[in-house]
Order: sequence, then structure tokens, then C-alpha cells
Amino acid sequence: MKSDPDSLCRSIMSIPPAVLKPDDSLRLALETMVSHRVPALPIAERDGRYVGMLPRSRLVALAMPRALRREDAQHPLAHIQGGFIQDTLQTLQERIDAVAEDPVRLHCDPEAPVVGPEDPLMEVIRYLHRERTVLPVVDGGRLLGVVTVWDVLARLGRLK
Repeated sequence: MKSDPDSLCRSIMSIPPAVLKPDDSLRLALETMVSHRVPALPIAERDGRYVGMLPRSRLVALAMPRALRREDAQHPLAHIQGGFIQDTLQTLQERIDAVAEDPVRLHCDPEAPVVGPEDPLMEVIRYLHRERTVLPVVDGGRLLGVVTVWDVLARLGRLK
């Protein structure tokens, strides 16, 4: 039995506002993320082969002191509050400046979940509701688009 096209992921996916290449700099990623006001950007090779996602959380973490950005059980400081650290905006900017020319491939998340264009729409919406705000749509290793919470809301409200 063939699925109704409106019940598939492809019915709500959109073209991402920007796609980074693996050798693009973090500075370009930051500028792009801010100018498009997106929470994450997909990274793909020139031929469209999907590499991973660069979430805003990775960029923000690069400005934080190392003790606060560790997220594993081996680092007990990972769960402390940061209020005792008196970093200034300039200190945070200097940390970003120190890595600004790094290629995004060094900081991307190649394990970020992806969906396919033929995945059931309700599974994609459920995942966006619980886990993420943007999901790359990948087919045969190629980036086709993204599905965002905004895509879902626009379709639900018949705004798109």
C-alpha cells in the first residue's frame, strides 16, 4: 500500500536557509546562524553529501570556560552553576575569536539525528516536539532539506 504523500516528511520539509561546507569557518557559521536566526545549520560537501549539523549550543559552548562545558560523568564540574565565574563579554568574545577560523567540520555533530523524505510525518513531528527544533532530511547520504518546528507550525496554520 502506497502512503499518502501528505503523510510523509517530504510534505513539510524546506530548503535550509544556508548550508555550510566542512571547511567553512566558525566565524562564517556564527554570522550565518545569527543573520538567518536559525538554531542549527547543516553541513554538506559540495556534491551534497551530508556531513553533520552545527547546533548553536556548540557555538555557545566554545565561549564558555571548559569546566562548564563538559557534559560527561568523568568531569564533576559539569553540573555546577556558573555564577561564581566572573567572565566578561570581552573574555567570551576572545574565546570565540581564538577558534573563529576553525573549520566547522571540527565542531559539527556527525551523529545528529536525521530523517528521510519518506519517513512518516507524525514520527517527524513527534521528534521535533520532544527532542529538536530542526532535523536534516537526508536520502542516500545526500542532504535534501530540513524540517523545522517553524515548517510544522506554518503547515498546521496553513501559512505555507
